[in-house]
Amino acid sequence: MPYETIARHFFNFDRWLGIEPIGNGHINDTYRIGFEVEGRVQWWLLQRLNHHIFKQPDVVMENIRKVSIFLEKQAYPMQTTAPVAKLSGGLLHTDAQGNYWRIFPYIPDSYTPEGLVGPEIAFTAARAYGAFARALQHFPANNLSETIPGFHDTDRRWAALEEVLKTDPVGRVRFTAQEIAAIHEALPLFRQISHLKQSGALPVRVTHNDTKAGNVLLNMHTHQALAVIDLDTVMPGAILSDFGDMVRTFAPTAPEDNPEAVSLRPDIIAALEEGFLSETADWLLESEQKHLMLGAAWITGEQALRFLTDWLAGDVYYKIQYAEHNLVRTRNQLALFRAIVAKYA
Repeated sequence: MPYETIARHFFNFDRWLGIEPIGNGHINDTYRIGFEVEGRVQWWLLQRLNHHIFKQPDVVMENIRKVSIFLEKQAYPMQTTAPVAKLSGGLLHTDAQGNYWRIFPYIPDSYTPEGLVGPEIAFTAARAYGAFARALQHFPANNLSETIPGFHDTDRRWAALEEVLKTDPVGRVRFTAQEIAAIHEALPLFRQISHLKQSGALPVRVTHNDTKAGNVLLNMHTHQALAVIDLDTVMPGAILSDFGDMVRTFAPTAPEDNPEAVSLRPDIIAALEEGFLSETADWLLESEQKHLMLGAAWITGEQALRFLTDWLAGDVYYKIQYAEHNLVRTRNQLALFRAIVAKYA
């Protein structure tokens, strides 16, 4: 891959210094690139946008551009990572194979937390996501497009499950009775969320929609938040989904594809609530604040629904490493859903 050639669509530089992969993202491919301009070294992030997931790359980039410009005009305590325009204009370069490439600033001396994080990191990350939401509270959310249509439309995802149960394309329904019965336990909660949305109790806001630990950059020395990154899924939504996804990804004792029993870490949930509300309690509606843990149950149940639907459909969406991977994920998320509902929702 002629990475230098791609970079020259965005920059004029004297000497190419090289490229190295960054992170372990499951969707996009990210690299740090370096070059010299008049004797000075510059480092940037080069990324291939996965157009199989994001089927309208230009829409993704326009959302990121709008949000980045807005954040730069706010009293926002973190760095923004606005995409770099090509020398000829536009934010994406398309190569001969049809891949989409883009450039973002590289933030030195930074890292993203991996694995099971402790309460301090959970608090810091939740506060960063809260500050992100605060800075965008007055952004007109409907000026953004849905980068993945129906992403948190649980009614639509439930309809997809009903369709696959009816057609049973790979003959797995009869072997999955226990999981199918379990996901039906979540249906009343899904309907409650739908009602809260329709009633206005959960207003449409700008939401990040992928609020895992790995999407907050921390300072390598102070461990304070430097930036909220990966804005590909920024779009209109309900704030409960962002808090809910934090609980779903930060608080379990094991990752979502672990076949062993999973439980919750209450100290992490307390840290997430404290950090998030430290930036949002003075402007979120009371109906949003009191339902934060309902959001955790919602998003966890929705993720179980998505894994189960994909398992019954024949593993057509999620990448799998072994035959029953999506079934294991389903059971994991169902167990987590029940744990959240039993204790909090």
